[in-house]
Amino acid sequence: MKIALPSHRGTLVAVTGATTPAKTEVVDALVKRLGPATLTIGARSRPDPESSIDTLAKVDGRTAEDAITIARMAESAAVRASSLVITVRPVLDELARYRAARQLRHEHVQHHVMSRVEDTVAWEAADYDFVVWCRSPFPAPAVRVFEAALGGVLEDLCVPHHSLCLPLINETVEHLVASIPR
Repeated sequence: MKIALPSHRGTLVAVTGATTPAKTEVVDALVKRLGPATLTIGARSRPDPESSIDTLAKVDGRTAEDAITIARMAESAAVRASSLVITVRPVLDELARYRAARQLRHEHVQHHVMSRVEDTVAWEAADYDFVVWCRSPFPAPAVRVFEAALGGVLEDLCVPHHSLCLPLINETVEHLVASIPR
């Protein structure tokens, strides 16, 4: 089920990637340039599951579906309240997490839960106005698995995105800010 975003809504920017610190650095840099009116949602204080292969491998389809529903409800509410919203836990991350878990468990069967998750994300991803993919320059094994899955998600969904490796430099942030539709 698609969670409909309002027709008159703010710009929705997705910051995607394997680790919370990397995404936080990007969001902080963007907010600094875009101003205090920017609303940020989805930041978490605990480490992402990608920090452990064992934890990542336990992600299943129902977990992914729940995470996607919660993320989209938050995004839908946020774009009604602000003209510029940055989401730090977009549904693209949740689908990448699910794909990575399936890869780690060596699951190749197309079952109904996977199809539902993939279809839901494909439908929802069209609402992102801009996507920033924070890549790790020296990825740990779990991050490598996640980033490979995320790369496949972005390619399969044909989501326009900017890919960058941290640490950020000012010119990169300026380029990103100039690219964001407003």
